[in-house]
Amino acid sequence: MLKTLDVLLVAIVLVVATWTFGQKYQAESLEHEVMLLDRKIAQERETMQLLEADWSLLNQPFRLEALARNFDAVLQLKPVEPQQIVEPNQLPAVPAPPAPEEAAHSSKIASASQGRIR
Repeated sequence: MLKTLDVLLVAIVLVVATWTFGQKYQAESLEHEVMLLDRKIAQERETMQLLEADWSLLNQPFRLEALARNFDAVLQLKPVEPQQIVEPNQLPAVPAPPAPEEAAHSSKIASASQGRIR
C-alpha cells in the first residue's frame, strides 16, 4: 500500500512540475511579446514626434508665403474674400442616391460596355 501511494504522489508531483514549467514558459513568452510591443510603441511615438516637428516646420507662415509668391504664376492664388466663407446651411444639398432600379440598370450597362454580359 505504501508503494502505491508513493508512486501516486510522485506522479502528482511530476504533473504539477510539468504544469508549472508550462505556465512559466508561457509567462516568459508573453513578457517577451510585451517587451517587443513596448519597443514598437516607443519607436512609433518617436516617429510621431519627428513628423510633428517636420509638419510644424513645413507649415511656418513665412515659408508658406514664400512658396505662394514663388508659384504665384502657376497657382494664381488670391486672398480669401469674406463672401467666400459660408455657413454649412448655405452649402448646396447632397444629391439623393439613385433608385435601386436605376443602379441595377447602370451596372448592367457598365458590364456590357466592358465586354461582359450577365
